[in-house]
Amino acid sequence: MIVILSGITGAGKSYLKKHIISKLNFRNIVIITTRAKRVNEVEGVDKHFVTEEEFEQLKQEGKISVPFEFLGHKYAYYTKDLLSNENGVTELHYSTIDEFKKIAKDVVSIYIKPDNVENAKKQLKLRCLSKTVEKFRLKEIKEQIREFEKNGKLRKKFDYIISNDYTKESLDSSIELIKNIEERRYVRT
Repeated sequence: MIVILSGITGAGKSYLKKHIISKLNFRNIVIITTRAKRVNEVEGVDKHFVTEEEFEQLKQEGKISVPFEFLGHKYAYYTKDLLSNENGVTELHYSTIDEFKKIAKDVVSIYIKPDNVENAKKQLKLRCLSKTVEKFRLKEIKEQIREFEKNGKLRKKFDYIISNDYTKESLDSSIELIKNIEERRYVRT
């Protein structure tokens, strides 16, 4: 089973992913990107950082799936990671969910809604992005919230919608949900 976590910037995708990995022993499905590594990011943990040439080579060799571009950088997943039978977790922009589900068959999609949008904005500002990128991402937060609220078709792409306020109760509730999903799937197979 692969759990995909979506939501606006700062909603808590990385926060929840880290706890799913440590508490439920899921493997981290790491995205590949051509963007530069940020301060404190770790190769192979946060992202696989590659050059444009390396990305294109992986694409030509058929080793990557779900390629997309965001803010002028390329992203994709190693196909082998999406086809693995191990439980995994990753973060995913909602615009690529359909493409992801075409490759990875056993997917549970979760949308994380922040209880407080201002907290999400604070989380974004902690990333020390350039002012241009930060301004774009703040605008994007408003647009994505509006899109998610008015677009019923988009909401239906998600199996679950949870809220996050970065409290222990919120985290425990989310972990319990995923644990229950995993147990139900295990019983069926």
